[in-house]
Formats: sequence, structure tokens, C-alpha cells
Amino acid sequence: MPDNHIILLPKADYYQWVAASRAYVLKFQLNVTPDVDSAGRFNYPGQLITYVVGSDAERNTGKYLSEKYPLAKLDMLAAASPAALAPLLAARIASGDRLGAADAPLRLVWPTDYNVVTQPFGVNADIYRRFGLPGHEGIDIRAPMNANIYACADGTVSRVNDGSGNHAYGIHVRINHRDGYQTIYAHLTQALVTVGQGVVAGERIGLGDSTGNSSGSHLHLTLKKAGATAAGLTAYPNDIVDPAPFLVAPLAGATKPAQAAKFDWPLNRCLVGLHSRADGPVQPPDLEVIKAARIEAVKFLSSAQPADVDQIRALRPDAFFMVRMFAGFNNRVVTPADFCSWMEYELKPFYERGVRYFEVHNEPNLQIEGWGYTWQDGRQFAAWFIDVIRRLRLLYPLAKFGFPGLSPGHTIPGQRLELALFLDQSDEAARAADWVGCHCYWQDEASLRQPAGGLGYEDYRRRFPDKLLFVTEFSNTSPTADAQSKGVQYVEFYRRLRVAPGIGAAFAFVVSASANFPHEVWRAEDGRATAVAALVGKRGF
Repeated sequence: MPDNHIILLPKADYYQWVAASRAYVLKFQLNVTPDVDSAGRFNYPGQLITYVVGSDAERNTGKYLSEKYPLAKLDMLAAASPAALAPLLAARIASGDRLGAADAPLRLVWPTDYNVVTQPFGVNADIYRRFGLPGHEGIDIRAPMNANIYACADGTVSRVNDGSGNHAYGIHVRINHRDGYQTIYAHLTQALVTVGQGVVAGERIGLGDSTGNSSGSHLHLTLKKAGATAAGLTAYPNDIVDPAPFLVAPLAGATKPAQAAKFDWPLNRCLVGLHSRADGPVQPPDLEVIKAARIEAVKFLSSAQPADVDQIRALRPDAFFMVRMFAGFNNRVVTPADFCSWMEYELKPFYERGVRYFEVHNEPNLQIEGWGYTWQDGRQFAAWFIDVIRRLRLLYPLAKFGFPGLSPGHTIPGQRLELALFLDQSDEAARAADWVGCHCYWQDEASLRQPAGGLGYEDYRRRFPDKLLFVTEFSNTSPTADAQSKGVQYVEFYRRLRVAPGIGAAFAFVVSASANFPHEVWRAEDGRATAVAALVGKRGF
């Protein structure tokens, strides 16, 4: 969590606020900023933002963050001055709890295996007004069909709805807790508890789905506090209160031991991979680079020469191969039938050579790759993707089809849809895929841990804890970084992924190219391997 936790302090008298929070920051190794958007972008969407409301200038901070960065976890502290903040943080330090949840009236543990909020509390007022609500009356958390749902706190099951009566929550469970609190777990496919049963925090109580008034599988969590509406403690009817202040986000990378994922990857380690030539067939100097760097996995475009597989196998008989389906969308509508007809011709010779892993398209959140023409958003892409793999699985039943890597970064009008938003919208496609690909880029050593401009593989693991991942592209894209520095960083990146669970291979970009990528190629103009390849070849893991 330290790498994902940031504290947002007021700009006025900033360094006084920093001094007041110094012990807390050092204790829990937090990051600090006075800029609200820096906090919102920091490791988004996997971060936790502790923000301080010190004056009227910060009153709308939480609302702003919830609307612009809806997947970020928020933790609010009200303190009129740095002197008032210091004892609040001291109490957290004393308890050893960065959120002070141990002293809260109720502590809610995370109810799913997925650390992703898909709809925060209080948003979309225009939608919920028709139901007499000021906004969304709970928190939606990612939970695919049949995902485990856990009790947030100790309590007694007070109600189990079997889906009858056309209830908006569908199949759901209600648990009563101390001090008049109640949690509701909605849209289940099955409840695993009965009325009157005692449960403890973290105990499995049901399986996720999309029953009731729901447009996709997720968990809707509602929190109630008896008497809250009458006492004026909430603007919501029926004693509904915001669960966010009580909810403790899981630590980065944390999983429930009993639910450790079993990945469909027999090699049980991440392979050292390299993207083959970016344009055209593999050339003899490319083979020398692959040999010098002791590459274990090679990725081709579907437009490459299938015979290149044979050449590399002659060097590395045990090499792993992946093929990315490559097609020019050229600002036109490409139907699933069109795409599959093109791919059938190109994939067949690779499939006949034993290649089984295929990445379906590339960076579909870019305009040049179909966004705005073939699909308008991630949801439409998901429908397109699912139709494509349905068709291709009939032709290649042993193939493993992957959700493609996305272009990192925020929305650029007319060019790119924000990675996090597109990924949220296309969640159904990622779940339908046999594996999920991601792209990781950075430009300096400091940003290596969190690739610049988008989600890194750690964020993908939190979103998809049970999916096999491939880093289908990565590189340091800086035009000023020398090959020696890049090589050191690449070795560190490979070493880190080598022991990361459920990652099949990481493919650096790129062995060579005729143009466009002069700062990323692994062989120089004279054909010799660069320092990047030499350092990777000398790796010690």
C-alpha cells in the first residue's frame, strides 16, 4: 500500500501542513502533494487518497475526486489547522492503522477479491433521482459472475432474498452489525448463508452475479445506520449512509489465502520476451540479437513471415511464441466477420506450426485502431471482441485468445480514450478472454515502478486476480536515455516479473524497425546488438 497511498494537503501554508503530517508520512511511507489532480492521477485507479479538509477551499475536494477519478479510494480528514491535524494523525500512528479504522464505530473489510470500485457512493444523481435518492445509494465493486462475496464485518444474517418479488437488488443478503449498522450485498447469483446465522468478517456469504436491476456482474454494497435519516446524519432515506469512510481497501497485491489463483501457465515463471521486427520479416541481424540476449519468448505480428518461427526455433528449440492479430482499420468500420476473414488466412500457418497464443488486435482505445469508427467505447469493443473470439475458436479450437494491451494515458480528443475508462467499459471482454495483455512504458528510472501514463501490470493484477497476464509490450521510450541505462532497467523489470505470479511473458519493444522507433530498437544500424541486448543476455536470474 505505501506505493499506492498519497496524502493530499491544503495548498495554503502547505509546508506547515507537511510538518504536521511528517511523522505519519514517515511511519506509513506515504507520498505527499498539494495538487488535487496529482493525487487523482497518482497510480490511478489503484490508489488510496487521504485528503485534508482544512477550510472552505477544500470542501468540494471529495466530490471533485469522486467525479473525476471515480475508481480512487478516498479517506477524508477534517482539520481546521495543521495543529488540529497532528493529533488525528498521531492517533493513527499509535494504533498502527493508517486509516484509523480500529477506532471507528464500524470497520468494513473488503467484500470481494477485486480491489476496484466501479461506481462510488452518491454519483449519478440524474439516474437515481427517479428512485427518490440523491445519488447512488451504495458502492459498486468489481465481482464477476460466481466471484466470492465476503461479509464486511461480524454480525448476524437478518434477511436472504432469493430473487423473488422483483426486488431491485435481486438475490441479496442483509447482515446486522453492532450499534445499529446493517450491510446489504446485492445482485448475487447465490446466497451461501441463512437467516439467523452468525458470520465473521471475511467469511464467504455468496457468489456474485447481475441479478435484479443490474446491467453487468458486480457487487452492490449498501450500508445503513438505524435512525440516521431521522437524526439528520444522512440526506438519504431509509437510514442509508456512505460506506466509504468505514471501508478498508486491501493492501496492494493482497489476496485471500484460501482463494489463491491457479493460472493456466505450465511454465510457472515469466519468460524473457522480445517483440520481433516491427515492420517486415525477421532479418539475420535480428536473429543474432535474439541469440545474444538469450530470449525465451518472441512475439510476431500476424503479417510477419510464418517461416520466422522456424528460424528462431533453430536457435531456441524451446522458445515460446505469440502472435498479435494485425490489421489496418483506417478510419472505417471493421465487422467481426471481416476481421476474422482476414485473420483466418494469416493465423493458419502460425497455428500449424504450433503457435497457440494470439493477441486479438492492439490498443483499441486509439482512434487509429478502431475507436470512434468500429466502436465508440469499451462496451462496443467488448461485444466486437467476444464475437471475434467466438468465430475464431471454431477455426482454432486449441488457441488461447488474449484481450489486447491498451494505449496508456488519459483521453486525447479524437485520438485516444482514457485507458482506465476503456478498461472498465470493456471488462466483459477481458473476462471472456483466455488471458489479458497490458502495455508498460516509462521514460526514467524513477517511473519504472509505475509505468508512465497508465496502468501497470500490478494494477491489472488487482483488477484480474484470476487471469493469466502477459506484458505484450514494454519499453523505456525516452529519446535521451542511453542503451546502458535502458538495459539495466529492462533487466530489473524482467527480474521483478520473473517471480510475479500469473505472468506468462514480458515482451520488450522492439528488436528492430525500419523507421519510427529509433530509441527502442535492440540492434544498432550496423546490425550489432545494443547494450540492452547484451545486459539482458547476462542476466543473473
